[in-house]
Amino acid sequence: MRNGFIFNHTRCVNCNACSAACILENGWTVHPRNIFTYNSEAENVLPVINLSLACNHCESAVCMNGCPASAFYRESVTGAVIIDENKCIGCRYCQWNCPYDAPKFDSGKRTISKCHLCYSGLIEGRQPACSTACPTGALTFGQLSDTDFGSVYSWFPDKKLNPAIEFTSNKYYTPLVVIPKEIPRPADVKQNKKGKNISGELSLIIFSFLATISVATIISSFIGGVFPDRSIFISVLVIAGIVSFFHLGRILRSWRSVINLRNSPLSREIAAFIVYAGVSSVTVILRIPVLLIASSIIGLIFLLLIDNVYIYTDRKKTVILHSGQTFISALIIVSFISGIVLPFVFMALIKLVSIFYRLLVNKLNNSDITLRFLRTVFLVVPGMSLILHNSNPDIFIIIIFLIGELIDRILFYIDFNPLNINTLIDEQLNLDRNEKKRD
Repeated sequence: MRNGFIFNHTRCVNCNACSAACILENGWTVHPRNIFTYNSEAENVLPVINLSLACNHCESAVCMNGCPASAFYRESVTGAVIIDENKCIGCRYCQWNCPYDAPKFDSGKRTISKCHLCYSGLIEGRQPACSTACPTGALTFGQLSDTDFGSVYSWFPDKKLNPAIEFTSNKYYTPLVVIPKEIPRPADVKQNKKGKNISGELSLIIFSFLATISVATIISSFIGGVFPDRSIFISVLVIAGIVSFFHLGRILRSWRSVINLRNSPLSREIAAFIVYAGVSSVTVILRIPVLLIASSIIGLIFLLLIDNVYIYTDRKKTVILHSGQTFISALIIVSFISGIVLPFVFMALIKLVSIFYRLLVNKLNNSDITLRFLRTVFLVVPGMSLILHNSNPDIFIIIIFLIGELIDRILFYIDFNPLNINTLIDEQLNLDRNEKKRD
């Protein structure tokens, strides 16, 4: 029998005593324990349900498996998943991977912090501070039974990770409803129409785009038999490498990023970049034709590993076969620069289908629609120029085409939406709200 948190939402009043006790006991500068609320606006057609949640110390801990620096470990006595902040590089990949919003980025330390189950006290026979402080008995800690998550919260994510938490209340039965003085009607609830802020991913956008350009250049050189300019090629690689450091909280620990090659897609991507950068640089500097083949193959593998970083964490399948994936983009850039029409048309059709599919399926705001329109124009116009002239495009057309590919990469990050309890609650609330309206 495993031990874990036991929660009953019919007793939770959202007093935040559990969160406060967690912070005071451990001196956190972040909030490892959150209270997630279904129907936080207290609409009178739906119940209000609170869920106190921290790290669930899953059996299949994706935060630990995906960490490139192997900063996580499992404590042998309690089974708690713990992060060693002295090993953390602050890449925040665990935040993408965890669907429970458990890892928190400490902006002061520039590392990740999270619930460690008060494991030292637990070994001594004490309960975790959060469960001890709960005044209503909504949150307790003890032996878990076999829980059918499907009968509890439909918006509770990724049960396959086997989180160490049990719910002792049914989904909508006798929830504790807090009724405000003025109950807003569903039509009056303000919806968030703002686009996704990807400013924090700017370094990743630049790195992945420059990496795509570099690999496409090497492959094009192999096809055309002409080596790229040494200074420009090396500069692109150096800039890509430098920019990638800006996504880390602790740059001086970046050497740890290749420690977890066995389990972490991010660790494998970084290692592949180092190998590719080394081999391709030697190829271009020494002008060795046979190494062009090796550099092209290594480059394509490197791009596949970049894409796998996102596929690994994207359990909602938001960017599978996205037109902005690096591998697809590199192939279309190669065919465009080399003036090979048929492969270009084939790749362009794949990209256009992906773009229009997302226009039809996704709920987009005006800024997203504008970007997708520009992306389409910057694909179709240079493409028509290539097809009509049936020759290598001039530099102006190439620049327009590459701007379109950059926009495509930006759209990739806009569409990238890892599985997270916050978004699942919002999605379920909208579904239930619309169902109540129809009734």
